[in-house]
Amino acid sequence: MNLTHPANCLTFNLQRTTRRLMRGFEDAAKAAGLTAPQFTTLSLISGFGEITITHLADRLGTDRTTMTRNLDLLTRKGWVTAAQSEDARLRILKLTKAGEIKLAAAMPIWTRFQTGLVDNIGADTAMDLLTTLKKI
Repeated sequence: MNLTHPANCLTFNLQRTTRRLMRGFEDAAKAAGLTAPQFTTLSLISGFGEITITHLADRLGTDRTTMTRNLDLLTRKGWVTAAQSEDARLRILKLTKAGEIKLAAAMPIWTRFQTGLVDNIGADTAMDLLTTLKKI
């Protein structure tokens, strides 16, 4: 494979694959009333239990300003709450009961989607891909 040919550009191929996966999960997540980024944000907050905006933004690979803007919508929907920490500069995020319910409704959808992807490419390939993506 010629890695200098534009069709083999790693960035292009990753973007194309990401768009396809996002479209597929967006369609599936509509049944739970969520977008893919909302699902990811709720699941990360849930997974950490409590997390600062800055740490969440870092985990999602976005800047704090964008993260704050996205969290405003989740807060208005009643899915996330933000409280001051002992350090007044930090706000601690956690899911509300409504957020937990919303995420619980979406988890089976995500599980089916994830299982379908793994079945399509094989578990070994999926693990290799995940390992590679974490290196980037």
